[in-house]
Amino acid sequence: MKSPISLKEALEKINELKNKYYFRRKSELVDLNDSVSRELSETIFADSMSPEFDIAAMDGFAVRCEDAYPLKISGSVYAGDCMVKFNGGEAMAIATGALLPQGADAVLKMEDAKVKKDELFGKNLKKWENVFRAGSDYRKGDKIFEKNHRIMPQSAALLYSLGIEKVPVFKKIRTGIISTGTEIHNGMIKNTNAVLIQGFMKELGCASEFIGTVPDDYDKTKNMLLQACEKYDVVFTTGGVSVGERDYVADIIAQTGEIIFHRVAIRPGKPIAVGIINDTPVFSLPGKPTGAFAALEMVVRSYFTKIPRASCKLTINEDVLLQEEGFSYILFVKIAQNMANTMGYKNSGMKLFEKEYETAIISASPRSTIVDGYVITDKDMKKDQVVEVHLFN
Repeated sequence: MKSPISLKEALEKINELKNKYYFRRKSELVDLNDSVSRELSETIFADSMSPEFDIAAMDGFAVRCEDAYPLKISGSVYAGDCMVKFNGGEAMAIATGALLPQGADAVLKMEDAKVKKDELFGKNLKKWENVFRAGSDYRKGDKIFEKNHRIMPQSAALLYSLGIEKVPVFKKIRTGIISTGTEIHNGMIKNTNAVLIQGFMKELGCASEFIGTVPDDYDKTKNMLLQACEKYDVVFTTGGVSVGERDYVADIIAQTGEIIFHRVAIRPGKPIAVGIINDTPVFSLPGKPTGAFAALEMVVRSYFTKIPRASCKLTINEDVLLQEEGFSYILFVKIAQNMANTMGYKNSGMKLFEKEYETAIISASPRSTIVDGYVITDKDMKKDQVVEVHLFN
């Protein structure tokens, strides 16, 4: 049996798979409010200019920077007022967002201004200082968003400012989910992995459908998998990817399609298999719930988005002894008092083991993933060591 590939190699292969398959979908127009988390199917160009006029970027006084102080204060202008003009040697009180008076070319900040009766004193300014220039945000013809851009709330706001009410996006990826295992099929064990994958897909803006369960039977598993690969853009399976006598999934992928890789040097999550059947990507996850979650997060997530998790530096609250070299270990952690508390140890609220980090036990514990983030390490760690925590929120 081949050794597991490294996490880096797995991510490189997932990226190759994404480049070939991810954007094969057709396009559709959706309402702007429904576009968030979808990907643009066209490049967006501006057909107008923003802002249309020079605008005050600060509260203060509109001035002409070549004029010498004191300047006579001749009035005031607020956001929403029409354009006004003033003469040389004058100043006008101005609010943030107001149109810069005709003839002015700078704004003296309120905190830099001194007013005596109706006269203004202040510091010398550069031309256009504290002014949001007309067209500085974008001009007609500017490229605003590249095709394939994943729309964020702020992206939607900018699309609205461009006057776009119907947004061209790729159709949602349709994912089908198959749960293997006689114990799942007979209802002896709750099918938490199907719920997990559907939630993961929803978070990433994909559509998902639970196809059903199948017992540990080669032919039944094969038939269900082949049918799913005719219908969906991506197919997930859970269970049946380890090295047991009834673990058929990796063999079925290899015999009916192509195995891209099987087994990644991560713990938990090692048994993951990725392949192609009938020109459809197949992600086969471990049956143990935390192993499935780790495989989703560490490997599969990169197929659907390249946006990395936010991270922060914290100290770890106890010694962690790894079981074996040559693996990237995912330590799920809760954050308390600026420390990372590793799930499974006594200070995490669920004592599963002592010093050695036992991935076989963590893999079977769905509760161990209810955390703030995770740490990736390939070395033993000491209490108070600084670690990078990848955050879920």
